[in-house]
Amino acid sequence: MLAAYAVLPSSAVGATESKLEVLQTKTATYTNVTVTTKAKGYIFIVHDRGMASLKVADLSPEVQQQLGYSVAGAAKHSTNTAVAWTKREVARLAGPEVKALETRLQQKWSGHPPAEAVLRGMIGPQQVLAFLGVLLAFHLFYSYCCLLICRKTGNPGGFWVWVPLFQFLPLLRAAGMSRWWFLACFVPLLNLVPAILWPLKIATARGKSVWIGVLLLLPVTNVFAFLYLAFSNGAPARDEKRPAAKIMTLQAA
Repeated sequence: MLAAYAVLPSSAVGATESKLEVLQTKTATYTNVTVTTKAKGYIFIVHDRGMASLKVADLSPEVQQQLGYSVAGAAKHSTNTAVAWTKREVARLAGPEVKALETRLQQKWSGHPPAEAVLRGMIGPQQVLAFLGVLLAFHLFYSYCCLLICRKTGNPGGFWVWVPLFQFLPLLRAAGMSRWWFLACFVPLLNLVPAILWPLKIATARGKSVWIGVLLLLPVTNVFAFLYLAFSNGAPARDEKRPAAKIMTLQAA
């Protein structure tokens, strides 16, 4: 160690000595310390048990700053200060007020998933009643249109025109089709036949063009064609029998 001290650069030897009662590094603790040399990356000390060469990186930021390593020490100290401030603010956020709020939220949502709770708040009894009212109004209007179509083809709609699903029975009769087609509506593939045949038949029964029946088959236009058949004027297409001409003959007496 004395030999190393002898070959130190003159600038390091001439540095100002610093005295510390206790110097603690990452691996050891020294007492009655005199810092004889301060280089860029290490210091040389004399303590009560001898001499030692220590790396600057092994010293605490406070000791580095005390020994004059202000740049590196201040930067590291600033970093530690920022970390300590962050931990302190996080601990403050997790205080009693936040915990109490979290407890109240857990009690409020307990037993109900968040999505279900949102739906419960959006859909109440008033919304359900309003939806049912709109649905009922639509059904009555549709049934009334079916009744008008039946009457304008010369067929009374009757009771079934107001019953959902069974409304197709009087409509089949209005189109001049058998009621057995109603059962065919529940058979896959076979139900396509009345679905295509009825629009064409009902348009003819109302005395309208077959193109009205085609419009009944198409999306969007089927709504307007159905309303047209219900509210438009026009006598039903019927094959009226003309009275047979009477031929008078004279018989000779």
